[in-house]
Amino acid sequence: MRSAAPFPTTAAEWFAARRRPQDSSFEARFSQWLAENPRNVEEYALCELTWSLSATAAEGLQSEMHARPWYRNRAVAGAAAAAFVVMVALAAFWAMPPAPMTLYTGPGEQRTIALADGTQLTMNTRSNIEVRMSRSKREVRIFDGEVFFAVAKDPSRPFLVETALGTARAVGTRFNVLADSAHVEVATEEGKVWVSTSSDASAGVMATAGLRATLLRGGSGPVLDKADLSRVENWRARRLEFDNVPLDTALKEFSRYTDIPIRPATQEIGQIPVSAVLKVGDMNALRATLKGAFGLTVIANAKEWLVVASN
Repeated sequence: MRSAAPFPTTAAEWFAARRRPQDSSFEARFSQWLAENPRNVEEYALCELTWSLSATAAEGLQSEMHARPWYRNRAVAGAAAAAFVVMVALAAFWAMPPAPMTLYTGPGEQRTIALADGTQLTMNTRSNIEVRMSRSKREVRIFDGEVFFAVAKDPSRPFLVETALGTARAVGTRFNVLADSAHVEVATEEGKVWVSTSSDASAGVMATAGLRATLLRGGSGPVLDKADLSRVENWRARRLEFDNVPLDTALKEFSRYTDIPIRPATQEIGQIPVSAVLKVGDMNALRATLKGAFGLTVIANAKEWLVVASN
């Protein structure tokens, strides 16, 4: 049995295909393609504009030449002028910077986004990013949060991840970026990632598979050490694993996935070492673990959850 033809992928292909009768599923996919990126709407509108101007110019040329042969030169000039307008419109359109796409996740939310080039982004909880794709490069700006990148290979267009402290540059690889205003961690699972500060892109380090590059606010440059890839794998599986870490540290990580923060009531409670595996946001499991292993209770007030010693 003959397989169905694939859907178009560019504005020009969509425009050509829609000049023929299509079924409702085709039009539904077309609407989905338009919604994927503001740039798609702009490119398709330009195809319609170009077609309209070209058709008008050709129609005017043909009618004038048949009606008044002596008008041939003027009609040709008019058609040339219309074509020039189309060319100017095209040049102006491609000179425009690509429209960015802003994405975010709320507490406990994770999202996977497929970009037009085949790259996949998986956003962790409380993340805010901006994506900008152009003919010369691919850029993602992380304002805050954590993103795992599976980058499609395209040597002609480097893949750049910008943060407040520095940049990660890759061509085709898999890596994780955790960023906030004070520090950035780039952990490479596969391939190579060049990590540099915002002030000097040429001075940096190459984070190969299994290594992590860390940038600190006020630091002199990125520092390499072993990557904790199990942590990256765990968050992508919506799982938290703690191995003999202070309870305060574990609660801060757990709080990234909840609407209300959780903290120890005292410094002494915060220093209790904890080993546990929890599902992100699972308050019942957290309560049971703290109660059964440490004799601690979680109580709530209007602004936060407090971990206290049981009576």
